[in-house]
Amino acid sequence: MKTGRTIINILKAIMRGNLLLSMRVDKVFMHIVYLFAVVWASIFVSLKIEETLRVVEKNNRVLESLRIEHAQKTSELAGFDRVSTVHGLLQEAGSQVTFPGKPAAHID
Repeated sequence: MKTGRTIINILKAIMRGNLLLSMRVDKVFMHIVYLFAVVWASIFVSLKIEETLRVVEKNNRVLESLRIEHAQKTSELAGFDRVSTVHGLLQEAGSQVTFPGKPAAHID
């Protein structure tokens, strides 16, 4: 019975704020507020860092796929370095462009 009464008294003291005053917490209240602010700021910065790292990883994946695409296009363009290849592709596309019959007389 005595333990139950003690628990009830402690709960009442907590609800009224008397417990903190009896423990003389009012002297270190500003330190507690400062500690709370520092912990909150630390959590906030950690979350922002994780969000930034997530965006960086996503961008790295996009960059890697673009590098692969660039390498494929560069490889494809390297195959077009011969005039005969280009001429064949133009004929397949139905183009009327052919090799010039004589050299240019005037270049603008």
